[in-house]
This record gives sequence, C-alpha cells and structure tokens, in this order.
Amino acid sequence: MPCRYRSFIVLAFLPTVTFDQIPNSAGDRPGTSQPGDSPSPPPGETQRTQHDSAQASPTCGITHPGQCLKDIGHDQVGIWTSPLRIKPRDAFWLVPFAAATGVALHYDAQAQQELGIDKSRIDASSTISDVGLYGSMGGSGGLYLVGLATHNSHLAETGRLGEEAIANALLVVEALKLATNRERPDEGDGRGGFWPHGTRNYEADGSFSSGHAIATWAFAEVIASEYPRKPIQFGAYAFALAISASRVTARRHFPSDVIVGSTFGYLIGRYVVHHRATGAQASALMISPMLEQSTRTYGLHIDFSPTDISLNKVGSFISGLRGTR
Repeated sequence: MPCRYRSFIVLAFLPTVTFDQIPNSAGDRPGTSQPGDSPSPPPGETQRTQHDSAQASPTCGITHPGQCLKDIGHDQVGIWTSPLRIKPRDAFWLVPFAAATGVALHYDAQAQQELGIDKSRIDASSTISDVGLYGSMGGSGGLYLVGLATHNSHLAETGRLGEEAIANALLVVEALKLATNRERPDEGDGRGGFWPHGTRNYEADGSFSSGHAIATWAFAEVIASEYPRKPIQFGAYAFALAISASRVTARRHFPSDVIVGSTFGYLIGRYVVHHRATGAQASALMISPMLEQSTRTYGLHIDFSPTDISLNKVGSFISGLRGTR
C-alpha cells in the first residue's frame, strides 16, 4: 500500500564515496606510519577497500529480516529496469519468446475450447498446481532451515535465494495482473479478454500471467543454478513445467499466460542468483531509506553504477515517456 508522509521527501543522489571516509584513530597522523604497521596500499586500492567495507551488509535471513525486505526492494528496481539493459544479443531469446506469446494469444481461446471440460481432470490439475506452488514456498523455506541446522551454508543459501526469487516473482505477477486485467478461461465468454468491462471495473486476480508458473520457475532456476548437475536441473525444470501445464488443464489459465509466467519466472530466478548468491556482483542500482530526525524529513539514498546501467538508454526511455504525453 502507498505510504504518505507530511514531511518533505528528499531524493539524495549522493555518491557512496561520501560515506566511505574512515577517520584516523587518536594518535594517527596522515602520511605517517607506526612501528609494526603493514605497508600502506596504493591510494586506489585504499579507496576500493573502504568502498567494499562500506558496501558490506548483513545477509538476509532469520537474524536480519529487515535485510530481506531491502534486498527484495533492490531486486524489484533491478527487475523493472531490466529492459534498459537489453543488448542486441538478447534477440536470440526475445524474438522466439515474442513469437510464441503472439501465437499463443491468437489461439488461446481455441486451445481451451478443444481441451474441453472434464471435471475430474480440472480437479486433479488444480490440486497438482496448488501442491507445486505451496510446495515450492515451503520447500525453499525447509532448505534454508535444514541448511542452518546442519551448518550447510550452500543449502541454506539455496533456500534463502529460493524464497527471495518466489517473493519477487509474485510481486511482479501481481503487477501484471493488475495492469492487464484479463479474464480467466472459466470467466465471461471464455476468450480471455483484456479489460472486458473497461478500466472502471477490474479484478485483482486476473489471468495474465500465471502466478503458479512464475513462482515455480523462479524456484526451479535457483535450484538448477545452485546445483548445476544434469539430473537436478532436469528434475527442477520438469517440476516447473508440470505445474505450469496443470494451470492450463485446470482451466485457470490460457497457454499465453503460462508462457509469459514461465519465462519471467526463469529470468527472475536467474536475476536473484546472479545478484544475491555468494560472490555475486552488487546490484547496479541501490536504494536505501534515509531519516533525518533533527529536521524531521525522510529521504532516499540512491547509488548506482553507470557501468551497469546505460545512461543513454535511461535518457531515451525518459524522452519516450515525455513524448507519449
């Protein structure tokens, strides 16, 4: 829900280096060294060391739940701004994805009509898909707890990343549902219309895209990335594929809903592993809350790496938004 403050909101575009000043301890003087001190590193190395130290943050988990919320917030910024980082080589998967989605949208209603209505199949498919979704949520949490109990850091990390990927996936799919407001196969005329009753009436639980598919594929990609062995990868992807297909046979989604949900879930899983796994690179765009008690103002600290975000694309994107007004 949106939060509203009466205080002024200050957007502080401050470089991280301003927070990296490490004061000298008493008795230390700039440019001098004490007996037994190790040789001073080059200035550039000192700055990198201080920067890395300042950037260090606690790991999301039971002991630091607040960090989990911060990580998910950073993930959402990175996920929604990812179109700005599309490169020409991404056409290798973007073109087939767009083509498959277009074809599926065209034949969605026909596919469901040919599938027919079989109550026993629908009930069984609904049960399978729900077990898959909630099993993914519970399974990732279980992996995390077992990893902690057995001091298996890799297993604990897999569970933590799984939960984070699922949370991000469900946030994204809810935004898509609200934006598209598509009818489900068992609603209306069965053709899956978008905004069938105009923009004044809409459902928060629309059909586009599949929440079960996006969540299970996000979890499956985390498992496949953390344990890159063929049998494990095959099992994880087969599990996600079965859950996704069951949403169509349960008459709760059209094929295009599942294609989009599965693809986005896979990409979100990869994003989380790339940015949150041990040794992963820091996010290109970091946003942290700021609070100044003396002036009673709120604000945001925004830190970004120009090498990771194309500023030219950002400018073009903003110009395009202005042009559509």
